[in-house]
Amino acid sequence: MTSSTSVPAPARRTRGRSKTANWRRPEQVAVIALELDVSADSVMRRRVEQHWSAVFRLRRALQRDARNACTAYLAAHRERETGYKAVLARLGLSRKGVEARAKTHAEDSGWMRDHLTKATGLHVADEVWETCDRFLFPDRTGKRFGTPQIGSWWNFARIPGRARSHTKTQPTWETYRLVGTLQGHLDTYSTTPGLSVDQAIVAAAGASVLTQPKHLTAPSRPPRTWWDHTGALAVVYTGLPGGDLVLPVRLPQGAGQWPRLAHFLADPNLWHKIDLVRVRDRHAPGGWRYQAHLVILGHGWTSPAVAAARAAAPLDRCAGVDGNVSNIAIASFPNPGDYSGVVLTSRVTITGEQRAVTEREAHKARGRQRALDRSRRANNTSQYRLSRKQQARAQRRAAAGLEPKQVTTPGGARHANGAGVPKRAYRRDALSRRYQQIRADHAAASAAAAHRKACYARDTARAIVATHGPNLVTEDVSIRTWALRWGRGIAAFSPGIMLAALTAECETAGGRMSKASTWTTALSQHCVCGARAKKALSQRTHSCGVCGFSGDRDIVSALLAATVTHGACGKDGTPDPKTAYINHAVRVHAHQLVTAGHVQNIPVTGNESPVGTAQQEGPDRSTVHHNPTPAVLAIGEDGSHTVAPAGQGERPALSRNRPHRQQSRTRGWRWGRRRNRRTSHTPTKHESAHADL
Repeated sequence: MTSSTSVPAPARRTRGRSKTANWRRPEQVAVIALELDVSADSVMRRRVEQHWSAVFRLRRALQRDARNACTAYLAAHRERETGYKAVLARLGLSRKGVEARAKTHAEDSGWMRDHLTKATGLHVADEVWETCDRFLFPDRTGKRFGTPQIGSWWNFARIPGRARSHTKTQPTWETYRLVGTLQGHLDTYSTTPGLSVDQAIVAAAGASVLTQPKHLTAPSRPPRTWWDHTGALAVVYTGLPGGDLVLPVRLPQGAGQWPRLAHFLADPNLWHKIDLVRVRDRHAPGGWRYQAHLVILGHGWTSPAVAAARAAAPLDRCAGVDGNVSNIAIASFPNPGDYSGVVLTSRVTITGEQRAVTEREAHKARGRQRALDRSRRANNTSQYRLSRKQQARAQRRAAAGLEPKQVTTPGGARHANGAGVPKRAYRRDALSRRYQQIRADHAAASAAAAHRKACYARDTARAIVATHGPNLVTEDVSIRTWALRWGRGIAAFSPGIMLAALTAECETAGGRMSKASTWTTALSQHCVCGARAKKALSQRTHSCGVCGFSGDRDIVSALLAATVTHGACGKDGTPDPKTAYINHAVRVHAHQLVTAGHVQNIPVTGNESPVGTAQQEGPDRSTVHHNPTPAVLAIGEDGSHTVAPAGQGERPALSRNRPHRQQSRTRGWRWGRRRNRRTSHTPTKHESAHADL
C-alpha cells in the first residue's frame, strides 16, 4: 500500500496592487465648443434624438428614486440615532447603490439598451449621486443642499462623457470620442489644395480657409477601428446594437479662428473628455443644435495681443475699484515712495447706445412674454377666470337677454385654492407649437444679451488691468440687495458681471481682486486727507471742507480703496474683508499726489482704451480736483456738509418690492410704486465748476 502526499492547490493569482502612481488630472483644463452637423442624415438625427430621450428617461428615473430615498432618510430620524450608516445602506444611498439602480432600470426597460451604453448609464448615475452627496453630507463650510430635484426635458441640455484613459498606450474612450485630425479636416475641405495647419495659422485675417458644404456627411468607418481614421473630424459613439453614432464636426471657416483651433485640436494627446450638449434653436432641423464640448489638458488659447497687454500690466501700482448700480470707478497711484507718477482715474458707465439697446431688448422681451401669456390662456381657457371687463360685458348681455359670448382668451387670474396655489400645475397645460417657437426665440434672445454683456465686461476688464494693474481692492457688497432696490438699473449696466470679469482677469494676469468690508472702512464717508466726510446717498459729489478736495464721489471712494490693507487672510488664503482698514501711510502718499495735481483720467472703454473696446467714454479731463481755497460752506463737526451740494438726482427710493403710499387729489392715499433715483429720466442739475477749472 503506497501512501501519496496531497499537493495543495495553487493559490489564485491576482493582479495585485499597482506599482505605479495613479494618474491625476491637472488643475488647468480648457474647453472648446465644436458644432455638430446632423442635418444631412435624417436617420442619424433621429437616432441622436432617441439617444437623448433614453438618457433623459434614465436620469429622471434615478432622480425620482434619489428624491424618494432622501425623503425616507429624513423620516427615519429614530433609526438614524442608532446609526446613520445602516439607514444609508438600507436605502441604497451610495454611489454603488445608485449605479445598481441605473443597471436595473436599463435592463427592465428592454428598449433603453438600444440607445445608450452601460458606461453612459453609470456616468449619469454618478451625477445623480453627487446631488445626494451634497444633500447628505455638509461641505467645508458646513452647508448642505436640498433634496435632489427632478429636471425637465427643456432644461436637460448636457450628457456627460467619460474621460479617456491616459495610462494606456492605445487611447481608450468609453463614451463619446473625437476621431480624425485637424490636418485631415483641412485636407478634406480646404480652399487651397495641400494647405498645412501652420500655413492656415499665418493666413491673412478675413481669408477663407475651409469650404464646408451646407450639409456635412458623416465619414465612413475604417476597416479595422475608428483610431485608423485620419480624415475629417467627427464625434463617434460606439457600442449600440444599431451601429455607431457618427456626428461630423463643422469648424469655423475664417482664417482668424485657426490659431485657436490649432491650440485645441492639433495635438490629440491633449484631448481629455467630450460632453454632448444641445442648444434650443427652432430654425435647426429637429429644433435643436448639437455641440461637442471638448476638454483638453492645459490652458486655454490667448491671443498675442492680450498676452502682451497682460505682460505689460503695471505691478507697482495701488488700485481700487468702486462698484455701483450704474457705473464702476477705478483709481490707482504708484506705490509709496514714488512721487514721480500720477494718479490715474477711469470710469465705466452705461452709454447712450447701450441704454438704447437695452431698452429695445426689454421692449421685445415684454412683447414675447405677452404673446406667451395670451397663447397659454387661449389653449387653457378652463384654468383662468374672466377679467372684470369680460364679466361686466357678460352681465350686460345677460340682462339684455342675449346669448353669452364665447371668450377665447380669458383675462382674469388663474383658478387657485385658498392658499393661492393653482389647482392645476402649469406643466400640465396644453402648449401650442407657436408657444414653443416664441419660447425658443425668447431663450435665444436672452442668451444673446447675456453673451453680449459678458464679452463687453471681459474686454473692459482687460483694459482696466492693463492700465491700473492686476492688484485691485473693492468693497464687499451684495449685488442681490442692489437688485431688490434698483432692478432696472442693475439689468441695464450689470455691475455683477463686470466685477466678476474683473476678478477673473486679475487672477489670470497674476494678481488678485481683494474685498474690503464697508463697516471697517466706510470709503464713501472719508476724504483722502483723513477727515470723515459724511454724505447722503443722493450726494454724488465729494467736497471736503477741511482740505478743499473735491471730485466725483465714486472716484474718491475708488482712490481710498487703493489705500486699504488687510490684517489677516481666511482659510483659503484670500484676504479677510473683515480685517480691512485704511492704511494712513498709503493714504498720505495718495493725498500728496493729488495735492500736487498729478491726476489724469484714462478711458478704459472706446477707441482710446488699451484694448479698444467698442464703447466711447465721456470727457478725458480728470474727475477729481484739489482746491486749496475752499468755498464758504457750512461744515459739521465731523467735516461733513450740513447742506448737500446741488442735486445729483432724486432722493433714495425704497425697495422696488415695497409699495409706497402716494396721495391722489381724487382718491386720497393710494398704494403705488415710485420711480427710483437710478432709473429716473429727469435731467440732474450739476454743480458749478471750481475756480481752478
